[in-house]
Amino acid sequence: MDIVKDHLIILNSKSLGDTIALMPYLELYSLVHKCNVFLLANPNFHNLFTKSYPTIIFVNGEYVLTRAGEFEKEIKVDYDFHNPVQQGMAKQLGFIKPTYIRPKIDSFKDKRPIKNKYITFGVQSTSQLKYWNSPLGKRKQNESHHWNELSRMLRKAGITPVCLEQYELFGKEPHFNGLPKKSVKKVNLPLTEVINYIEHSEFYIGLSSGIAWIAHALGKPVAMIANFTEDWNEFDLKTPNYKRITNKSVCHGCWNSKEYKFDIGDWYWCPKHKDTPRQFECHTSITPKQVFNEIKEWI
Repeated sequence: MDIVKDHLIILNSKSLGDTIALMPYLELYSLVHKCNVFLLANPNFHNLFTKSYPTIIFVNGEYVLTRAGEFEKEIKVDYDFHNPVQQGMAKQLGFIKPTYIRPKIDSFKDKRPIKNKYITFGVQSTSQLKYWNSPLGKRKQNESHHWNELSRMLRKAGITPVCLEQYELFGKEPHFNGLPKKSVKKVNLPLTEVINYIEHSEFYIGLSSGIAWIAHALGKPVAMIANFTEDWNEFDLKTPNYKRITNKSVCHGCWNSKEYKFDIGDWYWCPKHKDTPRQFECHTSITPKQVFNEIKEWI
C-alpha cells in the first residue's frame, strides 16, 4: 500500500480573491500527487471552504513550526501579475498549461434580508487605481458619483441597489471614497452575512476584488468594472453570466504589463498618467449609462 505523503502549500498573498482562486487547483494537486494538502493561508477565510473542499487541511503558522522538516514538499505560491490569477498560481504548483476551474465556496444562505428585488455591489478597493473613479474627482468622490448615478438608474428600473462594504469611507489623503447615497448601505457586516446578501440578490456588480470572487464562486452573475487589468486576469471569459465592463479606447491593462511594476506603497499609483488630467482614465471613462446598458438584460 502506498504511503500518503503530506505536502505544505504556503499562499503568500493574503487576498480573499487569490485564496478563492487557488482552491480548485489545491484539490486537483491532492488528487494528482496522492497526498494530503496542508494550506497555510489567511486564517480569516478558512471557514469559507469547509464543505466545498473537505480534503484541504487548513493550518496556522504555529502548527507548521511544530512539524518543521516533516512535510515531503513545501511550495510557496503567490499572485503572478503576468498570468491569469488562478492559472498563474497553478503553474507554481507544477501544472503545465492549466485551464480555468470555477472555484466554490460554502453557502451561508439564510433568510432573505430584503423583500424587494435587489442587486448587490461593492465600491471600495485596495488602491485608487482599482476604484470606479469619477471624472469629477475629489469633489464628488465622497459619495462615489458614478455608483450613485448607477444606483439612481437601478431604482428607476424597479430594483434596489444594496452596497456591501467594510468601511463607510476609505482611501488616503487627499482623496477618500464614500458610499453612494442612493443605495441601501450595509457596512461592516460579518462575511457570512455578506454572502447571504449576495446569495439572495439577482446579481453582483463590482471591481476586481475579493467580494466579486465570492459572488462568482457562489455561481451568481457578476458584472466586473475592471479596465486596469487585462480581460484574461480574473475569471474565464467563457463563464456564463459574466460581464467584464471596459473601455479599450483609453489607457488600460497597466496592472498586467511587464513594462510596469505595481508599487503597493503608492495609493495613487498610475504608471503612465499620474498627476495629469488622464490619471485613472481607465475607469473615469466608463460611464454609469454604459454599465447600466450592459446589465439591464439581467434586471
